[in-house]
Amino acid sequence: MQITRITLHQPVRLLRLVTDEGLEGHCTGITASSAGVERVAPTLLGTNPLDRERTWWVLRDLDEGLPSALRAGIDVALWDLSAKIAGRPLFRHLGGFRDRVPVCRVGTAEGTTGAAGASTGAAGASGPEIVKEAKDAQRAGFKAYRFGAMADEHTLVHLMREVRVAAGPDFPLIFDGRARCEVDESIRIGKALDEEDYFYFDRPRPSNDHTGGKQVAGEIDTPTSVEVSSPIEASRVMTVQSADQIRTSVQSAGGITDVLKAARCAEAFGAYCHLDGAGICDGFAHAHLAGALRNTPFLEMSGQEVAPPFVLNPVQIEDGFVHLPDSPGLGMEIDLETAGDMTSELIEA
Repeated sequence: MQITRITLHQPVRLLRLVTDEGLEGHCTGITASSAGVERVAPTLLGTNPLDRERTWWVLRDLDEGLPSALRAGIDVALWDLSAKIAGRPLFRHLGGFRDRVPVCRVGTAEGTTGAAGASTGAAGASGPEIVKEAKDAQRAGFKAYRFGAMADEHTLVHLMREVRVAAGPDFPLIFDGRARCEVDESIRIGKALDEEDYFYFDRPRPSNDHTGGKQVAGEIDTPTSVEVSSPIEASRVMTVQSADQIRTSVQSAGGITDVLKAARCAEAFGAYCHLDGAGICDGFAHAHLAGALRNTPFLEMSGQEVAPPFVLNPVQIEDGFVHLPDSPGLGMEIDLETAGDMTSELIEA
């Protein structure tokens, strides 16, 4: 079997890798130029889709590199195709840990500090709305709630305590510092999170501040996480202990392969690898990864994700879980006729 054609539908952002035996690998959410597609064509066309690791290394080492989103889309489509060839759902093809994944509700209310110190959002959100989101997430059956807020330290600590009261003592809560807190501020916030028994402190420091990150992680009991965009970055964080856990995504890392390598690195240190949001491929890629990785505790979703009309079976949340498809590959049911009708530019190589 060989890959004979690369097709990218725009503006619907559907990438297809077509083989000489009629099987296709898909990834949605991909934007690329015709020049980008032409550049990867010599690497992909005529190759066996099962030589995925070799292709990953070649694309990774291309001069000047490729946009991470395009490389990620190709890698996802190759995994989809190889799992279809094997006749297995992707999460089982990747190793198989569970066929339903607990969902962490990602907060949509973004609080900022108003002139009088009240928490108000850029889009009208407020501290009480964040508290309500947490309570609603717990009542709706979500398995955790992650939120962040642009507020002063005093307001943040008060909000953390209110969210804990609203969600109850046993509901996992994650506070996202968005890598903007100073070291001493992060430590004080972290000690407040200790008191309220938060699940982890997400991104208290920028990813390149290994010294500050290590200081914060060493001063508080609540686990900290940092964002990484490659397996090498993951190994650096774990080695110098600048965070207790890592956060990444298929799109920012450059593919499912990159996330797997980073996650296995974290697992060797007994650490979690968190996936940032629903991710590209309309949630399917991250869902299958979460189904394969024991050290990924949740799939993060806002509950407001909308798949394009040509995806006939969008990822659904039921009682706080996403049930993974049983069909081979990603399990995405693509209506190619609808995708074709929505296509104004067809890039092919």
